[in-house]
Amino acid sequence: MAVAPLNKFITKAVPVTPSEQVVYEAPRGASSIILYTAVANVGIGQSYPLITFTHRRESTATRTSGNIRNIRLIKDVEVPPQDAVIIIDGRLVLEKNANIKDSVVIRGYQSGVGTVYDAQYDHVTGLTTIITYDPHGFSADDEIILDGLAFDCPSTGGITGPIFPEPQTTFKVETVGTTTSFTTNVGIVSALPHTFRPSLHEFVRAESKINITQGTGSGGTIQVVKGTTYDSVTGILSVTAAAAHGMDGTSKVKIPVSSLVFKCSQDNYTDEKKYPRISDPAYNQDLTVTVVNTTKFTVNVGIQTGGGTVSPAQMELIMSVLETSTV
Repeated sequence: MAVAPLNKFITKAVPVTPSEQVVYEAPRGASSIILYTAVANVGIGQSYPLITFTHRRESTATRTSGNIRNIRLIKDVEVPPQDAVIIIDGRLVLEKNANIKDSVVIRGYQSGVGTVYDAQYDHVTGLTTIITYDPHGFSADDEIILDGLAFDCPSTGGITGPIFPEPQTTFKVETVGTTTSFTTNVGIVSALPHTFRPSLHEFVRAESKINITQGTGSGGTIQVVKGTTYDSVTGILSVTAAAAHGMDGTSKVKIPVSSLVFKCSQDNYTDEKKYPRISDPAYNQDLTVTVVNTTKFTVNVGIQTGGGTVSPAQMELIMSVLETSTV
């Protein structure tokens, strides 16, 4: 007996953020058809934000797992005030099987984006005090977007660092304290306090080797590989070397400018950033080594403060999707 396909219509509606966000991912066991996608300019005043909309295909095959192909359907398209841009008005088919995984991704470019210095969250009331590096320019009742904020929370799985909010939504400014502080209500998480932390970092690659400048191994170089991590709270860079580094407690190293590439939670791991920068404490410095084992050592490269962004709500996306399954 033939099984009739099960049709399911869903709607995705999210604010567009300054960082890249996956709007929809094809589920396994269904054919997904995006029927309609549009982005509206909902900002107050004459703002002209831009959007980029991408079809992403990621390999899930054993030998090529993680390889990504991005096809930009539109790039840096302007969304005029009191208007909208229609991205899809027809059919875009997405797949997911043993070899590939399709998704669609959007990113906005707008004015008024500020960096969050601190966020004090009250899990009993949901009230959150946001402190920014620079004047925020908000008034009470303004709609805002919080993006890429990292928190530690003592869940049953241990200490985690979730990126907030997920899914993306807008919030309203409740009160304005100073030019760099305001409160907003982000909702209650019962009996689970959250502590703001600076941006989380993921190592991507090293573009040049670290130089051993003093002590045992002086004159040598170190190739940095995956397994390298950075803790923005302590400032500790844990380096994994491709081979035995040959150093001891007398050794010092110097990290060439812009030689270590990371992605961070500040922009939802969208853009690559190179360290150390000229403004960083580790720039052009001989750093004391703490040896962990033959291929791993640590150095203190300085802490980072702040992480995540806050911006006025300027764009909203709406998407209609048909999922057809024969399961």
